[in-house]
Amino acid sequence: MRIINKYILKELIPPFFLSVFILVFVLLTQFMVKHLDRFLGKGIPFTTIFKFILYNSLSILSLAIPMAMLVATMMAFGRLSSDNEITGFKSNGISYYKFLRPGLLFGIIVVALMIPFNLWILPDMNHNMRKLTYQISKDRPDIDIRENMINTIYDKVIYVGNQINNNLYSDIVIFNKNNYKNRTTILAEKGQINSLEDGIVLDLTKGSIHEYISSSSNEYRKTYFDHYNILIPFDGINFNKDKVLIKQDREMDINTLLLTINKKNYEKNKLHENNLTNEIRISELELDKQELKLNLANIEDIKGKENKEYKTTFIKLSQVRTSIDNLNNSITKNKKIIPHFENEINNYEVELHKKFSIPFACIIFILLGIPLGIVSKKGSFSISIAISLGFFILYWALLQVGEFMGDEGKINPALSMWLGNIFTGTIALILFYISSIENTNFDKQFNSIRNLLTKPRV
Repeated sequence: MRIINKYILKELIPPFFLSVFILVFVLLTQFMVKHLDRFLGKGIPFTTIFKFILYNSLSILSLAIPMAMLVATMMAFGRLSSDNEITGFKSNGISYYKFLRPGLLFGIIVVALMIPFNLWILPDMNHNMRKLTYQISKDRPDIDIRENMINTIYDKVIYVGNQINNNLYSDIVIFNKNNYKNRTTILAEKGQINSLEDGIVLDLTKGSIHEYISSSSNEYRKTYFDHYNILIPFDGINFNKDKVLIKQDREMDINTLLLTINKKNYEKNKLHENNLTNEIRISELELDKQELKLNLANIEDIKGKENKEYKTTFIKLSQVRTSIDNLNNSITKNKKIIPHFENEINNYEVELHKKFSIPFACIIFILLGIPLGIVSKKGSFSISIAISLGFFILYWALLQVGEFMGDEGKINPALSMWLGNIFTGTIALILFYISSIENTNFDKQFNSIRNLLTKPRV
């Protein structure tokens, strides 16, 4: 059995690493085509672009590995099935469950490596990615400026024409976004966007300033200039140099997530306890209020409203009523805050379970890949990737739906992130069972679907 285990492991490992490389390359290429046009040709240092690609490739890697596991399993067992080695195993009394062991062992090893990666390394990379994006936007504000389109920077709406070089643009039009009384429009033939230590400078060349002042005289002014500078402070556009980026849920490691969840639960429970204490105190004050109202009525009947005791009792009654109103307001405020804490807790718990559910999908995809590979009887990469892509899209759709419903509190956060694993795992177990009992009718139906998908079109 040890020889067979080693043999199957040798069949799994090469296609796994090949699949990981190809999937990361394809997904990263798609990402680069979508985003790198912002950086290329704009004077961004190569080291910055390399960091940008590296951080994103690590994020892609966490998704590519489970998919690569399915592709590799299908390729390995598809090759064994097409060469009739599976038939040879069965003829020698080796059941499906026995050659499942090396696949599960390989999956457990990958999961054991992925979980620490998802718990500590990936969150740190996500945070570094956000810090890098922030720094790029701060150092090179022109990166986010789009040619021949309207752009917004703080309270300025800016239209730029064609990019001449780096951060120099033609045909600049600038106007204020919110000031309706003093409407100012600035036109310039050229404009350069530069970053200083504390803000952004728009250096305009050869243009005019058009001002319309809404007043009784409706004044209009037009001023020509050769050079004109506009300063936008970083404080105004959220680029303060001393700003510390607070980690979001996807940027928190396991320890930070647990501490944050415990802290939010403590704050939520404290609000609940405050409400219970306030409700008890309100009940006590209501009794005091009724007693004071009776005393006040008796004093009014016997001594009149001008009596000192009446005035003292009236003041006490007013104080009790004010205390009850304040406590009710506090309860109302707490009831509005509690749902926000619950939503935050849901978000953090969803992210916590996501860090475990995605790595565990590797084992699910091994269980799924073995029967699919054996039935398909093809070890080619193209067929394996096509079938794997279909199942991975299904899994990813369930993961996204679960994450949304978990964040919204519609289902339990744990269930939301394991929904895809449960559903896909159920399909995997059914297919594995059918394949293990040699259901020939299922084989024929599966092969007919495969032939239909792979049939060459004229």
